[in-house]
Amino acid sequence: MAISMDSILKASTSKKILILVAVLFVITAVYFYSFYTHLDQQENVLEKELGKLVGELDKMKAIDRDLEKYNAQREQLDKQLAVALTRLPTDKEIPAILKNISSLGKESALEFPLFRPKPEEQQQYYAKVPIELSIVGSYHNIGMFFDKVSKQDRIINVVDFNISRAKDLKGRDEATVRASCLLNTYKYVEKKADEKKGEEKKSEKKTAQ
Repeated sequence: MAISMDSILKASTSKKILILVAVLFVITAVYFYSFYTHLDQQENVLEKELGKLVGELDKMKAIDRDLEKYNAQREQLDKQLAVALTRLPTDKEIPAILKNISSLGKESALEFPLFRPKPEEQQQYYAKVPIELSIVGSYHNIGMFFDKVSKQDRIINVVDFNISRAKDLKGRDEATVRASCLLNTYKYVEKKADEKKGEEKKSEKKTAQ
């Protein structure tokens, strides 16, 4: 049964009220349905955005933790480097070290037929300073010499060590021996300003990534 405007106007007051209430109910239902549907959509969008923000926040927290760990490790390495540098001479100290080694040999009653510093071998942060030695003296005195060398503040390593009797040396007793070796000491190589800037730029790029 179709409802026309005339039938509504002719209807009783109670029916008009019922029709009005029904119309208002439908309008209200449609409004709330649209309203809450829109809210649900907004809520879904907000939940996705919130999820992204939480994920980014977690990443930032992880980066912050890694940064703290990195700074702590770097501080520890700086301390270790500072200690190590106290054992690495500078260019100015190398002649004094060579003179000191020669003095230790004389104190041990040794002769140095050969005492020849060799060309430096450059590494990344330091340079190796090799010294070729030929030593003549008693076995005991040579042992004393190397013991004194090992107790120096600076790092001095003994490599390619060989020892033999010095029978070919006239005027020497049978206890005299000849030793040959290579002493390696090390010096710290300070980087130039342009090299430091280059490394700083590389470090900044890695941090940015």
